[in-house]
Amino acid sequence: MLSGLRWRVALPYAVLIWLLLLALAYWVSGTVCGGEMGCRQTWLWAAGLSGIPLSLYLGRQLAIYFLRPIHQLTLVARRIASGDAAARLLPARRDEWGELIHAFNAAVDNLHRLNTALAEEQQHLTTVLGKMGGGVIIADKDGRVRRINPAALALLDVARPGVVGASLAEVMRHHRLIEAWQECRRTGQEQNLALELYGEKQTAFWQVNIVPLAEANTPGYMVLIQDLTEIHRLQSVRRDFVSNISHELRTPLASLKVLVETVHDSALDDPPTARAFLQRAETEVDAMTQMVEELLELSRIESGKVPLRLQATPVEAIVLPVVDRLASQAERAGVTVLVDLPADLPPVLVDAERIQRVLTNLLHNAIKFTPPAGKIHIDVDVSESERPHGQKSFVSGLPMVVVAVRDTGAGIPATDLPRIFERFYKADRARGRGGTGLGLAIARHLVQAHGGEIWVKSKEGKGSTFSFSLPAAE
Repeated sequence: MLSGLRWRVALPYAVLIWLLLLALAYWVSGTVCGGEMGCRQTWLWAAGLSGIPLSLYLGRQLAIYFLRPIHQLTLVARRIASGDAAARLLPARRDEWGELIHAFNAAVDNLHRLNTALAEEQQHLTTVLGKMGGGVIIADKDGRVRRINPAALALLDVARPGVVGASLAEVMRHHRLIEAWQECRRTGQEQNLALELYGEKQTAFWQVNIVPLAEANTPGYMVLIQDLTEIHRLQSVRRDFVSNISHELRTPLASLKVLVETVHDSALDDPPTARAFLQRAETEVDAMTQMVEELLELSRIESGKVPLRLQATPVEAIVLPVVDRLASQAERAGVTVLVDLPADLPPVLVDAERIQRVLTNLLHNAIKFTPPAGKIHIDVDVSESERPHGQKSFVSGLPMVVVAVRDTGAGIPATDLPRIFERFYKADRARGRGGTGLGLAIARHLVQAHGGEIWVKSKEGKGSTFSFSLPAAE
């Protein structure tokens, strides 16, 4: 280590020492040999030849002494380079070497502080990117990915291994995104585009911004991807809500207007006819009143302002009263209702009146949409398979009790299934069969308020199965 520098420093010292030895030999020979030249030359030759190794040794030792701080600095620098941030060199001297060591330690301390601050910033950036709902990709000037957050990985459906270092074209894999990045690269201007992606289950809507980082220390590009699919879905739900409530109110209002005009114009002098028209008007008013009451009830449930009187209730105390209440309606429709209640069912922790309302709605719909001679099965079971989303009782940790209403009716089109529990949403064939379209929405919120879940399976023309889960009581 430092051998070349050491010998370059040692040689001048060795030469100087060798000359001093020759001078000393010349002085000693003058004393010993007097004026005899031969004797003095012998002394000088002996001193010169024997003094070479001694001079080299002493010169090397002096070089080691003077170069020891550099050697120590080298060792400490190597330790720091290998990751030992605590490595330091104590300044044991007060000369220029001591000042150099002190300056070196100060520089290392400053570098350590900068590295610590940089690591904290990197950690903050990683945390922010990891928590962001939108996708973020940072690439270098050549379009190679340098950083990508989990949201972008999920949106682009790419695996994390191999992403860093790949090109943007490989990661984004959509021609419009690639064209936008190439345009940004060519013009140096930010590119914005709205992207509509058609999938097997649903259409996704993205807002993409590709920003050049020309003013940064390391030029590159930043790709921002916002998934607006849920916003588009909510906007669609809102439009359908307005459309549906307008439809539901337009029919009774139009009927009321016709009835009132008819009574006013021609039935005032015919009491029996006027009474009949007024009864029909009263029916329409009752329908609108029911719709308003159900809207208010739904609003209260969604806002959590409906208190639940929870108590352990046998399942038969919920199912059998509902079946008895709708037995006459099923008989008039020519539909058979079959109930399967196992003997060992645990009680459920529910507000019995509200859960009866859920079951009443499901059974009423099943009767309404099942043709004559059809059958409706009400099955109750304990779900050990944690269906449908791994849900268990939020009170006792016991499995959920699942109530299923299965009919042989017309079924529900696959396009309507994802939205069947939305407010006012009804399949087209249901428009002419009455109802407000709020029953399933209320049922969903009531079941969820109990810590359960409600879902449907259906195939058009082969019937439907509405199921909901309830927490078992201790």
